[in-house]
Order: sequence, then C-alpha cells, then structure tokens
Amino acid sequence: MLGCLHHLTAAALGLPRDYFGPFYRPAPSVHLRLAWYPPLAAGAPDAGAGGGGPRYGEHTDYTGYTLLLQDDADAGEAGAGGLEVLLRTGEWHAVAPTPGALVVNAGDLLEVWTNGRWRSTVHRVAGPPPGSPAARRPRLSVPFFTGPHDDAVISAIPTCVGEGRPSRYPPVRAGDHLLRKLGVSNV
Repeated sequence: MLGCLHHLTAAALGLPRDYFGPFYRPAPSVHLRLAWYPPLAAGAPDAGAGGGGPRYGEHTDYTGYTLLLQDDADAGEAGAGGLEVLLRTGEWHAVAPTPGALVVNAGDLLEVWTNGRWRSTVHRVAGPPPGSPAARRPRLSVPFFTGPHDDAVISAIPTCVGEGRPSRYPPVRAGDHLLRKLGVSNV
C-alpha cells in the first residue's frame, strides 16, 4: 500500500514512478499506534475544544504519510469531539469518519519535499462535551505513521523548486527531524 501511495505521489508531482523508493529502502521508519481514550469522568471541566478540553492537542505528524483508521463512533460534527483539522481560514473542521476508510495526513517531511506545495496537516482530537454520549464511551483510533529510513536526507524535490521558487526549507536527515519533534512533544 505504501508503495502505491508513493507512486501516486510521484505521478502528482511529475516525478519518476520510483522516485521515493530509495528514501524508504532498505527499511522505512514506520510505527503503528493504538490511541485509546477512556471515557471522561463525570463532572470533567468544561474547557477547550468540544467543551471537554482537547483529548490530544494541536500538532502535525512528523514524517511522511499517516494512515488513520478513525473511531467509527466519532460524530464528525464541530463540538462533538473527535478528529479535527485546521483550515487555512483558522477554523477547526470536524472530520466525519467513513466506516472502513482511512484518513491520509501529509506529514512534515512531505512539506519539505514539496517545498510547501503540500502542507503538513495541523490536526487535533477534540474532547466531547461533558455528559454527552461521546464523553461516556471510550474512543479508539489507529494511526500508522510512515516515514523514510532514518538516514534519508530530505530536501525539496526538483519539480517543486525553480526560478522564482527557491527552496524554503534546509535539507534535513529524517531521523534527526523525528528525534527533534519527539523531544519537543515529550516535555
């Protein structure tokens, strides 16, 4: 599946079909996470996103694509709790789950590769309103994080730079970027 996604990405960016292959061989940096959120305690404070506070704060994913299996019970409505993405207008938009489908997020290294043409998706998990049905049940989502091997050096790809469009980001070693982001998020 990852190879297919990279072939589609290469085609969309006017690159040879296997352009991304060397960045992911011999072994990509991939991580599967089970994100379980317990039911909220009765009388939880009414603060933040969704009225119950964020369950996971605003962030971007660190490397390549994230393939996310959402909790099918997420309402997909603003203020109801669940996955939300930040729109360019500055507003948060709830992402309604589609049973059996995956959400695909672009991560930080895709933004570097595309020189900002594709942006890393800012998102969060909003808490449901206290006392709501969503607050009384647990939530489970399953993100699969994909990234190039740790020694891959990521810089703007040739089709995303040119006259009048210089590289916006310095080259970065994938493993160094991941460690830097993890260090900041685990304070």
